[in-house]
Amino acid sequence: MRMRSTPIFALAPIMALLISVAACQGNADEVADLEEANVALTSENTGLQAVNTDMQSLLTRLSYNTSSGGGVNLKMMPDPTTGKATVGMEEVFTFDRNHAICRVDTNPVAFVMPPFAMGDVTIEPNQFFMSMESTSIESYEVATLENGSRQVVMLGGLDCNTEVGQATVTFGDRNESEYATFRVTATDGGVGGGEANDSFEYTVFFDEEEAPLNYAIFGPEFTFTGEMIAGEVTIVDPNG
Repeated sequence: MRMRSTPIFALAPIMALLISVAACQGNADEVADLEEANVALTSENTGLQAVNTDMQSLLTRLSYNTSSGGGVNLKMMPDPTTGKATVGMEEVFTFDRNHAICRVDTNPVAFVMPPFAMGDVTIEPNQFFMSMESTSIESYEVATLENGSRQVVMLGGLDCNTEVGQATVTFGDRNESEYATFRVTATDGGVGGGEANDSFEYTVFFDEEEAPLNYAIFGPEFTFTGEMIAGEVTIVDPNG
C-alpha cells in the first residue's frame, strides 16, 4: 500500500505555529529575566538610597561644626615694681560649635591687677585662677571677611569661676561659679596660628546681681584675649 505524502504547503501553517510558540516562549523567558533583573536593581537602588541618606546625615553633622580651635593667648600685665606691662599671663582657650572655654590656672609671677570696684591690687605668685566655661550656645554665625579671613561669632551663657589671693585674703572660690553671658569672636587667618593672624576673643558680660564677685573684679564687660602664641583656629564658611 502506498503512503500518501503531505504536501509541503500544508506543513507551512504548522511550522509557523511552532515558530510562533517558540518565539513566545523565548519572549517569556526574556520577560522573566528582565523582571528578575528589575527586582535586583530595585533592591540595589533601595540599598543605595539608604547609603545616600546616611551620607547626607553625616555631611549635615560635619557641616554643623564648621569651626574649632585651641591654643594659648599671652596677655601682658603690669609689673608690681615698674608698673610696666611686662609680666606675661597665659590664657588657655578651646572652642567648637558646642563649647567655649578660657582659663588661667595660675600666675607664676606677681602682677598688678586693676579690679573694677577697687584700686590696683598686687597679686602674689600662684594666687590667681580664672575659668570661663560655656553652658549654652545660643547663636553661631560664620562669615568670610573682606580680607579673606573666616570668622565665627558665638553667643551664649557660661559659668565663671574666679579666685584671687591677696596677702591673707582670698576673693572668690575656684569651686564656686557665677553665671554670665558671653560673645566669642574667633578668626582664622590661615594655617599657622597667630603668625597667620588667627585670633580668639572671649568677651564676658557680668551682671552685678548674678555675678557680684566677677563684676567687682572685671566690671560689666571684659574681653579675655592676647597675642596668640600657640594653637590653631580653623573655620570653614559653608557659604563661602
